[in-house]
Amino acid sequence: MSSIIPDLELPIIAVDDTHWQKINPSGSEGVEYSISNRDGFRLSTKAFNFTIPEDAGFSSPNIIQVVIGKDQLYAMAYEPNCTLYTIDAANLVPMYGSRKFTGFQKDQKFIIAIGHLAPPRPDRNQPKFTILWAGVVNIL
Repeated sequence: MSSIIPDLELPIIAVDDTHWQKINPSGSEGVEYSISNRDGFRLSTKAFNFTIPEDAGFSSPNIIQVVIGKDQLYAMAYEPNCTLYTIDAANLVPMYGSRKFTGFQKDQKFIIAIGHLAPPRPDRNQPKFTILWAGVVNIL
């Protein structure tokens, strides 16, 4: 009998400044992640401090989104007291009519974004997603 816990076999991606795909004044681009496991990965936010814009109307992120394509948008809740998330088919929920997530594919590239999703309001009939960090992941 094996004592290995399946989640521990997943690679860990650490949210950091090096991989943040933001526009830098120097023109440098963020480094992309590469992983070989197509079942999923674990996302660690332990060492990253999210900068909340002034007058944002919120105090922390509330969502993690995975954007694979135009019709493949998935999400899971970001919890302020949690620093390690399992990103896989069991935890990702399809958004805006996307089909059910069944796993990552070889040679696939996708965006993972952490931010705050606000619902529509009378003065804004669309949800508003404020990105606080985004990275690119390549599946080998």
